[in-house]
Amino acid sequence: MKPATSLINGLKPFFLLDLIFVFFSACSGTPGQETDGGTDGADQWKASVYYEDEAYVQERSTELGALEDVTSLAVDHQGLVHAAGSFGIVVWDGQAWIQVESKIEGRVFHVAFDDDGTMGVAAEGGVSVGDEIIALPAGLEARYVSSRAAGGWWIAGQGFGAWWDAGEHVLHTLDELAGKDVRCIVDLGMDSWLAATSHGVVGKNSTWTASDGLGSDDVRTLLVSHDGTVWAGTSESMAKLPPGEDKWIAFTGLEGLHHGDILNLSLTGSGDILTSTSSGASVYAPDGSRRYYLGRKWLPSNEVRDMLRLSDGALVFATSSGVSRIDPVSMTLEDRAGVYDQIVQERHVRLPGFTSTQCPLSVPGDVSSYYQIDDDNDGQWTEMYLASQCFRYAVTGSVEARKNARTAAYAMIELLKVPGMGGFFARSIVPPEECEAKQAAGAGEWHLSPDGKWCWKGDTSSDEFVGHVFGLSLFYDLVADEQEKADTAQAFGEMLGYIVDNGFTMPDVDGKPTTHGHFDPEWMETDLSAMFGDAGLNSAMILGGLKAAYHMTHEQRFMDAFHELANEHNYKDYVSRIEEINTAWHTNHDSEEMSFLAMFTLIRYEEDPELLKLWLKGAQYLWEVQRPERNPEFNFMYAAMAKTDEYDLNEAITTLQKVPFDLVIWGVDNSHRLDLDIDPYPDRAGNLQNKFVLPYDEREVMRWSENPYRLIQPGEGKSESAGTFWLLPYWMGRYYGIIR
Repeated sequence: MKPATSLINGLKPFFLLDLIFVFFSACSGTPGQETDGGTDGADQWKASVYYEDEAYVQERSTELGALEDVTSLAVDHQGLVHAAGSFGIVVWDGQAWIQVESKIEGRVFHVAFDDDGTMGVAAEGGVSVGDEIIALPAGLEARYVSSRAAGGWWIAGQGFGAWWDAGEHVLHTLDELAGKDVRCIVDLGMDSWLAATSHGVVGKNSTWTASDGLGSDDVRTLLVSHDGTVWAGTSESMAKLPPGEDKWIAFTGLEGLHHGDILNLSLTGSGDILTSTSSGASVYAPDGSRRYYLGRKWLPSNEVRDMLRLSDGALVFATSSGVSRIDPVSMTLEDRAGVYDQIVQERHVRLPGFTSTQCPLSVPGDVSSYYQIDDDNDGQWTEMYLASQCFRYAVTGSVEARKNARTAAYAMIELLKVPGMGGFFARSIVPPEECEAKQAAGAGEWHLSPDGKWCWKGDTSSDEFVGHVFGLSLFYDLVADEQEKADTAQAFGEMLGYIVDNGFTMPDVDGKPTTHGHFDPEWMETDLSAMFGDAGLNSAMILGGLKAAYHMTHEQRFMDAFHELANEHNYKDYVSRIEEINTAWHTNHDSEEMSFLAMFTLIRYEEDPELLKLWLKGAQYLWEVQRPERNPEFNFMYAAMAKTDEYDLNEAITTLQKVPFDLVIWGVDNSHRLDLDIDPYPDRAGNLQNKFVLPYDEREVMRWSENPYRLIQPGEGKSESAGTFWLLPYWMGRYYGIIR
């Protein structure tokens, strides 16, 4: 059977970007082909409960031209978007903003159209409706204009509210609003109205203030929903007045309000309330679902002054720094994978085969300005991309995927050769001419290779080790031909042999174990930081590595070492308690991702049923702790390890869909939100974190080794993620039949 897909899948696609289809032909060998992958050591379990890939709505943001100080948006009867501000009034012709001739000079505060297409303008120089300039009493300045249900126009501003009788050409001031700062006026029918003012909500016969349930007396905006409910946006929150009631009901962070400093409200044809605030914008649907747009990924600036929805489903935002448009694009997960696979190859492969998690951008947001640098953990990140391509090849038979995998695998084998130490592997390499600068900078230990061809980084970590075990073993099983198997087995055997021969440590050029190169019993049993941090993780790493080495080389010494550590030194107990040990001291999300990588390899090769029970015990608790994160990588790995359909499939698929498509890392600060439950304890780096993970489309893209509970994600548009964090779970899901 198949699970119900998320609600987003039920939405009809509105707008299709040609960009998606550019990549199709290059992304898979045989479209739709589902193969069983390799046979040598490959796990052939397939899910019986799965997600059938179908079109869903993926949001894409585009900045429309370059505008500053935008105050208002409106759509004319032809569907063209008009923007108002200090520049006057402009209209978007699909390519650029075109100046609109106006009867009024100066900064335009508000622009609106009636059903006949007549434009009303409220500006510093006065008010106009169509070709007619409306004379205001001396000393009054209009800030708002909108068409009136009974005919004519509402006009409001500092010190007054009025309506313009277009037939009689007469301005009727409203006595109830005299002397008040009036922000907007809405119709209630039967010649009744309400106004948002600096002194509460004012009507013909009533006034409501904070004491009547409004968030504050400073009311900025009003709207009337389809059922007659009046919504008020204030400087503190929102509130609603249902029909027939005389008391406002607060809508706060407890009810799902994202930010309380409301600047504007508008209503869509489907009944969604569009909320513009001083820090982001929200969409609140009648069914209770909600969406928050915040940060440079979506908006030119966070101060949103107006927003509207177009007939094609797009949202348009007016901000203090420009206008952006977010289109709902129809795509499948396979479409998205094709785009990401090409992005990696175009911008993220450094030297032959090295894939970092990010590439820098010299111009913020401009991916054409990318350049490449080495990464501290080149080995681990490349191996994870290698794994994604192994799964991709096993599923599709893609020639491109095989080439990507082979190139990455031999790059990793090169890391094992460059130091010339018989099995010790480098963290990263760069051309030899960069060595002097690297050494002078002091960022790590850099050495010239014995043959002078490379400069390599030492003090290799267990991070690289777990990556090599994970990626190269999958390459061996799913992709490699006989020669590639021999090359991989030789390199892998040298790597594990070096560790075994050195008492289960990784000695560097100085003959001493690297900082995190400990898999030895003495370290496991006596070091406090090991017992309360990495004993379970490092045990799973080395045991899985030894299993993989035996699988590839058939050398008995690796199985002997495995049994020595597992049984004589009780590593099997450490592994069965891996997450208890991980979290006993603090939560390190990097360690938790590495735990999944390590356990995945260990379980994949385990044949002893008693040991397998212990490994699965550790894996199940590891997964249970991660469940609230809705992480596709962890969910799919757990399903494959436990060979179970009892995991969070819908949550994992929703995350794959909701993670922002744009991989440029702009950063986002969610710490001001009203709908949080902030953890009183910061994370291990001292960062503010929440008690639950926010929706992934309201966060910045991130590796699964990072803290998803963190509320402030740094970024200024100066780097682009490689997308490996998305590609690995997607292609793994395809391989195990979780996604079909």
